[in-house]
Amino acid sequence: MGRTRAVLVMVVTFVIGSTTAGCAATGAPPTAGPTGSSAPGSAASATVAVQLIEGKVTPQPATAPAGPMTFAINNIGMNVHEFVVIKTELDASALPVSDGVVDESGLDVVGQVENIALRATPTLPVDLAPGHYALICNIKDHYGAGMHADFEAT
Repeated sequence: MGRTRAVLVMVVTFVIGSTTAGCAATGAPPTAGPTGSSAPGSAASATVAVQLIEGKVTPQPATAPAGPMTFAINNIGMNVHEFVVIKTELDASALPVSDGVVDESGLDVVGQVENIALRATPTLPVDLAPGHYALICNIKDHYGAGMHADFEAT
């Protein structure tokens, strides 16, 4: 029953997120870099479910076709998290860190959702070019605790 409810919540979240042009559950629109913006009203061709929990960022699948897609995020942890998509050749575990957070200043941040509350399920529509991406939580010390994952857009 719990798994069925989680799937239903993800589907409802995707539909709501699609009809509200990608507003995050926190009420703030996701921010996107130049390669991360989607055309208004465009539908994502793929959905990638992402679970956030202390020490882990888990995308399912970890590879998806390049182009428009939506990350359906689910904070199943006990703390507030954030979700950041970074286009990089670096391994997700090798990003530059300063004072407990990834230094995003020299990185290609494609999009992000900040302040994801416990049990929140925001979505992040993006348009990914082919290549390697790091998916991270960039709250102080979360990245260092293992909250990162590699992702490929093919």
